[in-house]
Amino acid sequence: MTIRENRIKQNIARIWDVSSETYDSHEGHGIQSEMEREAWKHVFKSLLPPGRLKVLDVGCGTCEIGLLFAEMGYQVTGLDLSEKMLAKAREKASRKGFDSVFEKGDAEAPPFEEDTFDVVVNRHLLWTLPHPDTAVMNWRNVLKKGGMLIVVDGVWDDGSFETKARRFVSDFCTLLAERRNPRKGHYSREIDNELPNRHGVPPEKMLEYFRAAGFKNVKDLDLKDIMELQKKKMPFRKRIAYNYKYHLIYGEK
Repeated sequence: MTIRENRIKQNIARIWDVSSETYDSHEGHGIQSEMEREAWKHVFKSLLPPGRLKVLDVGCGTCEIGLLFAEMGYQVTGLDLSEKMLAKAREKASRKGFDSVFEKGDAEAPPFEEDTFDVVVNRHLLWTLPHPDTAVMNWRNVLKKGGMLIVVDGVWDDGSFETKARRFVSDFCTLLAERRNPRKGHYSREIDNELPNRHGVPPEKMLEYFRAAGFKNVKDLDLKDIMELQKKKMPFRKRIAYNYKYHLIYGEK
């Protein structure tokens, strides 16, 4: 890693350190209803066999998704660059009585031996990575043969007039209702310039990453039903802008 790349990742970690304080309170990040929780579990159960599988939640944040796997009986390891996100994850796991393990590390290069995990999962991570193609290859390396990679991501900004209009209304309403700039804390231009998918990852691009890394039986699931559940808990100012392409891609090693 170059000095510049290291500085970029340190800056990214600092941003998520700050975000950790409120991350789970935001709809779409923290799970806000039992219906949404069960919907996520239904999706994951449909993909995986039962048993005490070893799961790596890479770029886990507060481990909202990883701890769903713990609830389903899997053995979960969480990896993240942000110490404060990891602190939140440890607190949540302890409160729920799980024996999940959390480590600080780079999501693009997980510090684990090859053939360690049955499942690697992440949500809302791929778009944040400077080298997503390298990351997907490295996630494959730490999977056991027959293991599965599960990636949840979306297209946050498709550049359309409708999206820009929705965001403008949402930001203006948030400014009035919450007396805060909703764009404060977003990535700097320097960081944005390092991210090939800063507006989100289209499903066809995700499929390309999977296939280039050598995954087989790669498939795409539309998550619009989960989005509808999330929107039920949102105020109008957030709901109006919550109109993304949201999907899950999975494949086998």
